[in-house]
This record gives sequence, structure tokens and C-alpha cells, in this order.
Amino acid sequence: KYGGGANYVHHGYTKGVGLAAEIIGTFVLVYTVFSATDPKRSARDSHVPVLAPLPIGFAVFMVHLATIPIT
Repeated sequence: KYGGGANYVHHGYTKGVGLAAEIIGTFVLVYTVFSATDPKRSARDSHVPVLAPLPIGFAVFMVHLATIPIT
């Protein structure tokens, strides 16, 4: 219908709901990245930078599951 990668709000949702979903999803992802890569963590949490991709990837997955039906 749109010929490629066009974003649109699905039927039954308003533009405001789509915008709110994108804002909340972006906040969740950015907060997760900053939390997982915080350089001020204590020395006993030294394994955290190695495992940082796991919560970041999970956040991307969950945000996609939540927002794809809307936008």
C-alpha cells in the first residue's frame, strides 16, 4: 500500500496513542542502555559490562512486541 518502510498508526489507535507508545518505548530502551552500561557500578559488579547486551536486547525485543501492533 505504501511502497516500503512507511510508518503509520494502525486502525483503532489515534496519533496521540502512537506517539505515546513510541515515547515510552524509547524511554524504556534508553533507560535500559544507561542502566546496563553505567560506569559507576561497584567493583563487585565487574561482570556487568560483559552481560550488558542481554538486558539491552531483551528491552529491544519487549518494546517491539509492545509497539508493533500500534505503529
